Amino acid sequence: QEQRLFRRLSVFTGNCPLAAVEALYVALGDGEASVLDGVASLLDKSLLQRRERKGEELRLRLLETVREYGLEVLAASGEMEATQHAHAAYYLRMAEEAERELEGPQQVVWLERLENDFDNLRAAMRWSLEQARAEEAENSTGTGGELALRFGGALQQFWIIRGHVTEGRTFLEEALASSKTIKTPGRAKALKAVARLALVQGDYQRGEVQCEESLALFRELGDIKGEAFSLYLLGIVASRKGNSATARELSEEALLLSKSANDRQLVASSLFQLAHIASHQGKYTSARDLFAENLALNRELGNKRGIVQSLFSLAQVLVVSQIDHETVPELLEEGLALSRELGFKEGIATWLSLSGQVTLASGDALAARSLIEESLALFKEIGHRHGTAASLALLARVAAHQGEFTAAGALYEESLAITREIGDQLNAASCLEGMAGVAVAQGNPAWAARLLGTAEALRDTIGTAIPPSERPLYERLVAATRAQLGERTCTLAWIEGRSMTPEQAVASQWLAMLSTPTLKGQPSMTDAKPSPRYPAGLTAREVEVLRLVARGLTDGQVAEQLVISPRTVNTHLTSIYNKLGVDSRTAATRFAVEHRLV
Repeated sequence: QEQRLFRRLSVFTGNCPLAAVEALYVALGDGEASVLDGVASLLDKSLLQRRERKGEELRLRLLETVREYGLEVLAASGEMEATQHAHAAYYLRMAEEAERELEGPQQVVWLERLENDFDNLRAAMRWSLEQARAEEAENSTGTGGELALRFGGALQQFWIIRGHVTEGRTFLEEALASSKTIKTPGRAKALKAVARLALVQGDYQRGEVQCEESLALFRELGDIKGEAFSLYLLGIVASRKGNSATARELSEEALLLSKSANDRQLVASSLFQLAHIASHQGKYTSARDLFAENLALNRELGNKRGIVQSLFSLAQVLVVSQIDHETVPELLEEGLALSRELGFKEGIATWLSLSGQVTLASGDALAARSLIEESLALFKEIGHRHGTAASLALLARVAAHQGEFTAAGALYEESLAITREIGDQLNAASCLEGMAGVAVAQGNPAWAARLLGTAEALRDTIGTAIPPSERPLYERLVAATRAQLGERTCTLAWIEGRSMTPEQAVASQWLAMLSTPTLKGQPSMTDAKPSPRYPAGLTAREVEVLRLVARGLTDGQVAEQLVISPRTVNTHLTSIYNKLGVDSRTAATRFAVEHRLV
């Protein structure tokens, strides 16, 4: 009996609760009566170790080398498959029980329980996935595929809260690929789960496809709750893409279905999405009221993660609308406390980002930079691309506030690159407006006008206006652009920008710099006379090389123009880079433009 217990214990990875061992024995038809005596005996023989902390259940573990031997004898006994199946079934029951609790008042308790057993959950999921692959390869029916799908559907909330989004998404993609013939509620739920994780990471294209597939399967199965949730997710996709009308329609349909199914949590989620749509459309009073209703419902349900998201979204609306600044600190404070209690990484990153915004608005750029850099690191860690893009744009705003315009421009470009991938047009418009401010500060009002025109066209398309908190700065920027360019030239550049894509507007930078004046009444940069003393200690010859490089010439073309060898050009460029403290042609070109060397 002790030998049987010993080899069966080897199926557990890391440590496990005594209840799991007893459940394993029951599943294998042996009852649990002999387990306790056997455990005591193995503990006495030092083959088994115990961990018992105050307020926690007894947990057991085998040393890894001992466990490896146990697995060998388990395989030799012919009991491996049955034992692994019983192990997976136990942890699937745990995951599905946890799923029901993770949106209620026992959220923290169950998050810790899943975290404590995460090694065993992973082992069980790996086994179910191996079974699913084998069944798919042999074109046979079995339980592995369904087990894997059910694991993925049950653990989605845990993965999101604890920042295991990439791991969860990878598992779900593999589980779905290994069980294509299954058309069950488990598959529909897994599709919904993987779509949700894709949206968390900003992969709206893939997420939309998976949402549509889950919606079709839920409708086929007659699952109204599942259908409502898929519509809710599709509403998020439409909102992120800037299609507010479609987003509202989908979210309202999800709200009606969730009410008919008496799914109060989904009612809260639908209200949350409708509040976001209202905020994007500039209907801040409506957004505030909807977020408040959503917050009250989450408090009734005891859903702490939902409360966190409601608190931070409400705070964001109050910040951008300037409706009620006094309430913001207490909203942020409560949201942070709950995020820490839950171990909710996305919540902590959001708090850092919002606090950075508030701190920057108060004039403390140094403290704001520190907060936003932390938020950026955390968003990157959990693979949250929307949050990453937003934090980069905020960091760019801080850099511009501190007069670091080259750095600000680079950060805006990085944010735009992510924004282009995920299709977030609202952040794209905001980044273009920020870059326009950098362009004016660097003496390039023509480029600024194009950027502003492109941003305006984007805002018209998605139906959103400049928020009240940003309007004074925006109006000063527009006034400065018009003053530097002149009314007619500014209007022409602005109209040109309205017909451009964001990529085209950004790429028009150097053309604008070389072809238009920086200040009204001043000569164009192309006519600027060189100063007898050049910046950064550059020699006259180095300035000649830099000017040609700034115009886009290759080393070979520069050599032809100056009648020198390409090797000599390379030597000059190395010296130029060292003097300017840069490492690329783009950075050197920016320096040349900023110092009116071209």
